[in-house]
Amino acid sequence: MDYPGKVALTLFTSSCNFDCAYCHNPELKKSVEEKVGESEIFTYLNKRAALIDAVVITGGEPTLRADDLIPFVERLKAQFPAVLVKLDTNGWSSDILRKFLDVIDYVAVDLKSLNYEPFSTVNLKQIQKSIELAKGFSSHEIRITMFPPYVPEKDFEELARMCSGASLVSVQQYRPLTGFCESPPYPDSVLREFADLLSGYAQNVSLRS
Repeated sequence: MDYPGKVALTLFTSSCNFDCAYCHNPELKKSVEEKVGESEIFTYLNKRAALIDAVVITGGEPTLRADDLIPFVERLKAQFPAVLVKLDTNGWSSDILRKFLDVIDYVAVDLKSLNYEPFSTVNLKQIQKSIELAKGFSSHEIRITMFPPYVPEKDFEELARMCSGASLVSVQQYRPLTGFCESPPYPDSVLREFADLLSGYAQNVSLRS
């Protein structure tokens, strides 16, 4: 699921500049001590080179660590040229994302809402820039997590228009977190209706319930 159609090793970075209410990796919102180093990752890949097709870099927000991650990806691609690399990002900076597009094979950008004010200092225009930049990349995905307070039904049409021309849009069910975020999720029927709407704009739509 992390890299469509591929067996992937997923790497998590810490630190995030968003404070989404439904975050499933809240411990990674702040910077934490590195638990796995580059040598360990490369050793792991060497032992399983025949099994792993791809590496997915997610977080947290990986692009906050661009100065470290871009050289890391370059070394990874040099040592394992057959391994594909995917980047997950919240889309906060199109300028930084543009730098990553030179070294990765697949990019997934989150579209969280039409109103980023409750959880971020980034405005929607910057997210739109990142989405449009990603659409120009050969392998890309736009991901929408269906958290009702962030994605109200009245916004479905505008969100769909923002995804126009995308290769793949993934509609993801929001899962309540006991003690953290317990807002009731949309029923699956609403997700299917939104996916049907998106199919009129995007080339492919994936429903992850």
